[in-house]
Amino acid sequence: MNENYVAVVGDINVDYLISIKKFPDYDGDVEVEELKMSGGGFGANTAYALSKLGEVVLLFGCVGKDQNGETALSNLKGKVDLSEIIKEGKTGVCFSVIDESGVRRLMTYRGSNLLCDNSKFNLEKIGKAAWIHIAGLRLDNVNFLFKNLKINSWDPGMPFLDSLKDLPEFAERVGYIFLNEREFELLRLKFDAWKSFENIIVKMGEKGLSYFKKGKSVFKMPAFKVKALDSTGAGDAFNAAFIHAMMKKSDVLYALKFASASGAISVMKFGARSVPDEFEIEKFLKEVKE
Repeated sequence: MNENYVAVVGDINVDYLISIKKFPDYDGDVEVEELKMSGGGFGANTAYALSKLGEVVLLFGCVGKDQNGETALSNLKGKVDLSEIIKEGKTGVCFSVIDESGVRRLMTYRGSNLLCDNSKFNLEKIGKAAWIHIAGLRLDNVNFLFKNLKINSWDPGMPFLDSLKDLPEFAERVGYIFLNEREFELLRLKFDAWKSFENIIVKMGEKGLSYFKKGKSVFKMPAFKVKALDSTGAGDAFNAAFIHAMMKKSDVLYALKFASASGAISVMKFGARSVPDEFEIEKFLKEVKE
């Protein structure tokens, strides 16, 4: 493998995608319209989306020695380098429930994602990557990676941020942090030190995005107007497209526009792995401009 690859270190799950007309009231019951199972986890989703964009990707993470583990990795095979995957425990599972308006609720069993031992991470291979992205993991994993490597981007996720009492060591060394709106508000409420981060990108769905640099708002970008079917994995599609654009030496403004288009396209399809390739994104941007 040449060294112009992306190392993604993060969570790997199986997703159960449950489609309903509306969420039940308290103690209520509704009929499931559609049920699908696919690979998921925002580390694996980002790796898949990067490969769809033509990047060489090496994925680091944990799955169980079980059928769910096979399912989690099945559509990554031949697209993403899985040679560093650790197999132990029970594979993580996420239940994603989506109503007909596209609103979703997530329930996640993290399983093997909580069993990744720092000593089993191949720091040499991670460190040689042209871009290092972290998605999820445990606090000690994140501290270990931050201490030993220069991390280009990080998507911590709500469960991680919610459990934090202090910010991870060396967190200010991260190039870009990806957060959704709720995660950003939680970060600001809990830690004054959020202003020390070099770049924070806040993904706000239909409200667009905000870009902060050292605690100061640099600009806001409106969202593309599309009909949302399923927002599962849209944030991962955004992250992957941003990384891809930056790998191609784009400026931050264009990278964010490219990433927003990727996220917009992905919500018009069902499932976290329904992500666009570069041609689809460029075609979408051209049509919007016209």
